[in-house]
Amino acid sequence: MDKAVILGIYNFISFHFCKTLLNQGVEVVGVQIDELDKSPFLEEKRLEVGRNANFNEHSLTEWEKKRKEDTTQTTLIFSMYDLYMENKEIILQNEQITRPIIQFIEENKNNSDIVFILPIQMLRSKQEKTIEAFIEQVRGFRKNIQMFYLPAVYGQWQPPSFLFQQAILSTLFKTDIIKDEREWTGDVLFVDDAIETIIETIETGNHRDSMLESGRKNYWAECAAYLQLNEKIAFDNRDQSLQMDKQIGLVSVKKVTPFADSIDAQIEHVQRLFQNGL
Repeated sequence: MDKAVILGIYNFISFHFCKTLLNQGVEVVGVQIDELDKSPFLEEKRLEVGRNANFNEHSLTEWEKKRKEDTTQTTLIFSMYDLYMENKEIILQNEQITRPIIQFIEENKNNSDIVFILPIQMLRSKQEKTIEAFIEQVRGFRKNIQMFYLPAVYGQWQPPSFLFQQAILSTLFKTDIIKDEREWTGDVLFVDDAIETIIETIETGNHRDSMLESGRKNYWAECAAYLQLNEKIAFDNRDQSLQMDKQIGLVSVKKVTPFADSIDAQIEHVQRLFQNGL
């Protein structure tokens, strides 16, 4: 992969994709798809990537104008997982947002790969209709779209909609922990492990859709126990059945970073952000 366009650049999964690819020397165009969205700690995120000469940030409007000038082989990465976990997938009903994305996909059939990151809940019998409608619309122009389905994901910059981030914040601010019904708690992945596996899979040239897993039994519960998070809070999302199409491969992440290391890194990151008054 020489160049990537990442939509929703400062969202959780998207931002970690950006950092990983930049560290690998890949040119990254980061697109803010919701130009009115003022993400928390936006300037701090910009400082992490903005000094890299391989990174360019555009609003959706700017990208729509500039992208027609570029015919470089490109991988388009769109994490609808982030939209889902932030309850923002409704923006996929906004034609001003979807039109330039679909135009890119249609116009770059011969020089782009399309990668969608999706919540594992899309594999339930009751699917998320807004996301499904957008995917079906895109499939009208491109059949070869690679999809990766993720369970709960944790790590630095995790949104407070996730239980792990809430558990960490509760130790600083004595706030209540409220489970979001959208979080899948049957398994959990450290964000860096998930993204490294996705990138490796993309680069093999195997375009099969994949569901990522830790490969470890009760791994969410182990990580939750480390945070002293009551496991009972997660039960109702754990046993929902998934419809695994034969075309979807079950992929264990290449590496499982010890949760003591990865969770401690997330804790230290949260403490730094809030104790410094950011």
